[in-house]
Amino acid sequence: MPAVQSSVLVAISRIPDHAEARKAAAAAAGLALADLNRRLAGSLPRVLLAAVGDAPGGALAATLRGMGFGVLTCDVAAVPTDEDRVVARRVELAPDTLIVTDATGQSHRCPGRTIHLLQRGVRVTRTEEKVTSSERRLSLGRAVLTGGMMITKKVDKVAVAKVENAEPFLLLGRGDAASDIILYERRIDYRLMGAEMQPSSRANLERLWVWLSRLAPGVVDDRVSRPGFVTGLPPTAAEPVDLALFLVALDRRAEA
Repeated sequence: MPAVQSSVLVAISRIPDHAEARKAAAAAAGLALADLNRRLAGSLPRVLLAAVGDAPGGALAATLRGMGFGVLTCDVAAVPTDEDRVVARRVELAPDTLIVTDATGQSHRCPGRTIHLLQRGVRVTRTEEKVTSSERRLSLGRAVLTGGMMITKKVDKVAVAKVENAEPFLLLGRGDAASDIILYERRIDYRLMGAEMQPSSRANLERLWVWLSRLAPGVVDDRVSRPGFVTGLPPTAAEPVDLALFLVALDRRAEA
């Protein structure tokens, strides 16, 4: 049985200023210049190639770095999901520490010094729901059979409605051995915030963002929440929001 060839994703996190850089990069990647410009439009990092073999991907990354580009490579299968994170259900603010409780009731302490990256974004989920409605229609056959007493019949119509749910979140990337923590706006009990508690879930999440930004200054990044950042990613095996969060984390790590 032939071995399965692994592939990597190649993303660009920095573009040199000189005019010929993009043209040279397009040639190296085997792309038309217009195609490269389209793929790199918007806030960086942007995905240049979503799946390329390990060896050619590594060679391309080395070539682009030699031209002055910032390059990130990763295996899409390594992108973390909520299965790898603590999904907070309750929050408490302690001096210099965020305390969260997960769905099992386990408590997790997150001192400010352990936060190496604080991100925000919106996860959009789309589902389909069947909607049944009824209407009465003219039935000539029924009118004949009943002598005109019944001239309509009930008809059920089934339509599929697409439902979109957008949920803001905050992601705390940990710099220690503990799991990252994700805070979804509408999944949290905010009552232990005490005097910091606000009248709405959105206001509470914003309050947490401000509080955490002060707790861990210098590690705040909102790129994932910017318009077009997530929707500009190409289709991969990874969920787009998770891929976006991972690329920003890789970029911040490369800059450190």
